[in-house]
Amino acid sequence: MATYENTRLLVDGARGSDLGISHAIYSIVTAVTDLGQRFAEWNSARKTRNELSKLPDYVLEDIGLTRADIDAFSFGHKLR
Repeated sequence: MATYENTRLLVDGARGSDLGISHAIYSIVTAVTDLGQRFAEWNSARKTRNELSKLPDYVLEDIGLTRADIDAFSFGHKLR
């Protein structure tokens, strides 16, 4: 994720009317980037959950999971 730093300083006499617009654009870009990141994480968890759900119980047991653990595991929560 790209981050941007605004190093522009306001000094006496320079009120920079576009600074508010720059901040608004930065806020919008940050919100859209965060939304994209959240979607990517959700989609990854969804794919993991779907693939684990396809496995038979004995394979899940071999890797130390039960059907009840699939949701927690797919979202990255620590188990036991």
